[in-house]
Amino acid sequence: MSSEVKANKLSPATGTALQISDSGDTTTIPSGATLDVSSATMTGFTIPSGQTLTVASGGTITNSGTATGFGGDNTPAWQVYLSSTQDPADDTFVKLTCDSSVYDTDSGYDGTTNYRYTIPTGEGGKYFIYAQIAMHSTSGSGNVMVQGYLQIRKNGTTVLENQFYAGNSGRTYAPNLSMALDLSAGDYLECWGLQNTNDSSEAWAGGLSPLCTGWGGYKMIGV
Repeated sequence: MSSEVKANKLSPATGTALQISDSGDTTTIPSGATLDVSSATMTGFTIPSGQTLTVASGGTITNSGTATGFGGDNTPAWQVYLSSTQDPADDTFVKLTCDSSVYDTDSGYDGTTNYRYTIPTGEGGKYFIYAQIAMHSTSGSGNVMVQGYLQIRKNGTTVLENQFYAGNSGRTYAPNLSMALDLSAGDYLECWGLQNTNDSSEAWAGGLSPLCTGWGGYKMIGV
């Protein structure tokens, strides 16, 4: 049985609230009709799964409370560092064994075995990556540094690199790099370095304060 009520206004009885429909019922606003709440306050409004709420051109969404599930943040994000000095082999590419983290939002970094960051499931996208190695000589001699390399490797292949040639003209250098990379879920990143001194006295400084040697990255949004 169906019926139609036509009126200019529906008002609740004094001291009560006006209810439209019962629990489990469906109330439909037909295509072409307009529900105007421009001067009212709406509470407990839910957009059903599969439906779209469109804000027309010139419209504004104003948040006076807490917004959840909108936009995004720059996570996954991680920053790791050496807690103590690493002694690499002379003139040989060696993986940076960062064993401590400042933060690792999605637990993607392995700081005990492989010393690599793996992009978590469902988190592919563009990432900003950065790294630095504080290279120095432990012999106490000056002018011993010959050259150095800093690399970020993706799935075992070098995708970012910085290098310097000192030509026996220094004792301490800190090569660094930064760049955006396209990464997919399951890709892994590692930081590698090479230091060459003329007396084989290589060392990569560790410690957090100041942060000498480490690397990290974060997922970019809006790109």
